[in-house]
Amino acid sequence: MTSEQAAHVDVVVVGAGIAGLSAARELIAAGLSVLMLDKGRGLGGRMATRRLGRAVCDHGAQFFTVRGRAFGGIVAAAHEDDAVVEWCRGFTRDGSLGRDGGNVTAGHPRWRGRQGMTDLPKWVAARLADEAGSRFEIRRASRVTSVAADRGLVTLGFENGQGVTARGGILTPPPPQSLDLLAAGGLTAAAGEPVAAACEMLARVAYDPCFALMLVLDKPSRVPPPGGIQFDPNAGGPLAWIGDNQQKGISPMPAVTIHADGAFSRRHFETPPEEVMAMLIDHARPWIDGDPAIAVIEKSLQRWKFALPTELITEPLVAVSHAPPLACCGDAFAGPRVEGAASSGLAAGRWLVRALERGSPRTGSG
Repeated sequence: MTSEQAAHVDVVVVGAGIAGLSAARELIAAGLSVLMLDKGRGLGGRMATRRLGRAVCDHGAQFFTVRGRAFGGIVAAAHEDDAVVEWCRGFTRDGSLGRDGGNVTAGHPRWRGRQGMTDLPKWVAARLADEAGSRFEIRRASRVTSVAADRGLVTLGFENGQGVTARGGILTPPPPQSLDLLAAGGLTAAAGEPVAAACEMLARVAYDPCFALMLVLDKPSRVPPPGGIQFDPNAGGPLAWIGDNQQKGISPMPAVTIHADGAFSRRHFETPPEEVMAMLIDHARPWIDGDPAIAVIEKSLQRWKFALPTELITEPLVAVSHAPPLACCGDAFAGPRVEGAASSGLAAGRWLVRALERGSPRTGSG
């Protein structure tokens, strides 16, 4: 390679959610250097926790489950380090106000972070930093604007005009966002195979948006134990979930998180936030103890544009390019939610390790 073509790092990973961090585990274990980029200031993507004064609210994913061995190993190690704990074995499903919990479905454990859902991705990132040292770096508040694959390298562009090159790359944003990055880098359906086939697969993915309304209350909510209601999606109401963050064990004061369903969120996505909050509070009145005008002492609304995949890709990853290796993965691949995203990331990491082993020598970093 010439100096202009030298890779800065072995692999660049876009997105510091559980998919990207899981991919990085495989890459680091193989001795590769990894640069992780995220447009946000925190870690975890939709495994998100926010403070409202003294209250703490999970406002993205509310819990996670474990079905497979690979993700189970990660969770078991995090549990041993007290980063995650079991919340419960099921939630009320009928909106019952009965303090006996109503129709609680018993089953497999629902897990949460010790202090919030961000605890698991933070734990994974800390373990990677300890293991890899200088071979692993996370750059936050880094907004990637383009991704290109040319002359054996993956090249990323940024808002400030700077760029990063790597021997391989993994994209974990929702596929509509990844497609925008690829198009900005000249990788479109018109670029020929395998790019065309990859772009066509990515374009099939669809998402429901979701409003997440966080309310700090002057007294405990009326949400029945163990602190969550999963509403029947066929019931016709706009609510999909109400979670009591105090019962959950992460908030020192009463606070609830309300998720709107996909239909309501699509219909009102551009509606002024105050109007959306008023409508959702009105529908949640039965689970607020007292007049909401008095009982709600603080509120905040989060709009998740790509919340729940409704059209999935059946494979765990999509290879956009083989030379250089560039793949997309995340919660829209082979199974949604936290474990699906983690499993997809692990698969993408293993794929990239194999691809680089067949390619050029590693960089000198680390």
